Amino acid sequence: MSLHQAVYLDYAAATPVDPRVIDAMVSCLKLNGTFANPSSKDHAYGWQAAEAVENARGQIADLIGCSPLEIIFTSGATESNNLAIFGLSKALRQQGDPRRSIVTSKIEHKAVLEACAMLEEQGYQVTYLDPRPDGTLDCELLAPHLTADVFLVSISQANSVTGAVSDMHALATLCRSRGIYYHSDCAQSIGYEKFDLDKSDISLVSLTPEKICGPKGAGALFINRSQQVPLAPMIVGGGQEKGLRGGTVASHQVVGMGKAFELMAQEGKQDKERLNGLRSYLIELLQQGTDCRINGSATHHLPHILSVTFPGIDGRLLLPSLRNTACSSGSACSSADLKPSYVLTAMGLSDEDARASLRLSVGRFTSREDIECAARDIVAVVNKLRHSAKPAGL
Repeated sequence: MSLHQAVYLDYAAATPVDPRVIDAMVSCLKLNGTFANPSSKDHAYGWQAAEAVENARGQIADLIGCSPLEIIFTSGATESNNLAIFGLSKALRQQGDPRRSIVTSKIEHKAVLEACAMLEEQGYQVTYLDPRPDGTLDCELLAPHLTADVFLVSISQANSVTGAVSDMHALATLCRSRGIYYHSDCAQSIGYEKFDLDKSDISLVSLTPEKICGPKGAGALFINRSQQVPLAPMIVGGGQEKGLRGGTVASHQVVGMGKAFELMAQEGKQDKERLNGLRSYLIELLQQGTDCRINGSATHHLPHILSVTFPGIDGRLLLPSLRNTACSSGSACSSADLKPSYVLTAMGLSDEDARASLRLSVGRFTSREDIECAARDIVAVVNKLRHSAKPAGL
């Protein structure tokens, strides 16, 4: 399969960088650009680099509705998740806070789940909530688990496999009423869902530009100033980012992140409408061509992510058989074994149905023709696999 013959429907994993973002980043790499260390305070080169970084901080704050002072740069959402979870737990422990319990869900990103698992090894208690069958979580599910020992709840705004959206603002308000910090990994929902963090009870939010046509290797953590969230640094050395993230700020990455967020502020509404249309069109074509089921919420979902199950086929053959579509199964690969997606099984799907599922995600450069080509490819493969699975003579 030629790389450029396949339709790319894996935007939830990685996106191509917008040319406008690339131009902004390149301007930070040249001798006549803002290439200098933004921490260099003794010359104009450093001042210009620092100004570029602060401009990016402002672009990010404008999109999510907060103060630039509440944005700390990291290397990506994974580091932001780690800083939020480990940084908060360590800081509270240093302050003498006796609480040792966390609540999260079974369908969170591995960066959250594995961080929580590490804290369990240190004696913390972690509660893993089951989602609703549509992949959402709500206050009714969360409230019974908010004991006096809980100091943190970490639940994403939108799931990366199904695109199902939960009301993180309502969850955060519930937590705030109990004196509990609330963290959300918002890697997939940036620009598509309501943020307005200056009007929210959310304590911490993990951000990245890599899902919105920005660069990899850049990220940020929103830290609510009004809540005075205590955090201990995970990376030390130099005192950058208010002492919370040591090391020279990668100004070209940060500037690229800022530009990606600025573009979402300007074009996100139109993008959402267009992507919702492409998602609906893809569902229509798949349902016309073969038997399939859509996973996740029918009403509360991201515009660009679609999880679909094709019952009755050997899911292990599905992805390898696709010739014209680049997508994912929503499954984790361990060694040579294809494991069913832990997100889908937590929602109640059998191992067989979870394996026989695809995550199809569209983006800024996806066309209607791409959708038609991918749908033809998927339908043909699924029907062939389904036919071959029938006993002879039937």
